[in-house]
Amino acid sequence: MALNFETLAAELLAQPLDQFTSRRNARIKELKASGQSALASQLSTLKKPSVVLWAANQVAGQDRARLDELRKAAQALAKAQAAAGAGRANAARELRAASEEFQRKLDAAGNAAASALRKGGHAASEEALRQVREILRLAALKGGDPWRLLEAGALTTEPQPGEDMLELFGVASGPAADKRAERADARRAEELVQKAAKDDAERAERAVASAQRLRQEATDASAAAERANKRAKEAEDEAARAKAQAEKSQRASRRASP
Repeated sequence: MALNFETLAAELLAQPLDQFTSRRNARIKELKASGQSALASQLSTLKKPSVVLWAANQVAGQDRARLDELRKAAQALAKAQAAAGAGRANAARELRAASEEFQRKLDAAGNAAASALRKGGHAASEEALRQVREILRLAALKGGDPWRLLEAGALTTEPQPGEDMLELFGVASGPAADKRAERADARRAEELVQKAAKDDAERAERAVASAQRLRQEATDASAAAERANKRAKEAEDEAARAKAQAEKSQRASRRASP
């Protein structure tokens, strides 16, 4: 396979994240030595990715099937939204089902990324997983280059939401009026998905708050137990001293008896 920026990016992103910089620099030296200075210069602009972007790329190499399922679910969601916008019978129910299926596939892909994080020695925190799911979500909805690069494991920048949702959902072109309607439908679909992402983030925040509260309660309980143990030890010591003193007094009393 001919070397280009994308294949080199995929090669680097497939490796452990802590080796990224050293492997990139070694690659740059190799390219310069082989007379590929332009490609070497381009590769030198590639910055070490965030751990969440690295994890998203890992899904392509470790669980490609989940990515394919996610993209299909995103396309099905777009079609269901278009049908709802056209007022088709049962469209609302189909849209709800498509949205729920997309969320399930997104969670499954997020779980694959969580496995990659743990395997790479990184924390799979709720916040990290939320960010990974957002990268996967936007790439699946956008299609085009973001999805192609993610499939190749060469996504070097996090995709951002766009205003033109027609392109995000890959809706076919048509008359201008139809395009406007499709854009509006796609925007509504994106709002639904964003709401799901917001709900997901809120659930994560509640989970983190609950974990922190329980941890604090455990810490307080541990401290209380330690204090109680200390008091019990002091009481035992005092009881031992009192017993020793009582025995001493009894011996003295027996000696003093005629």
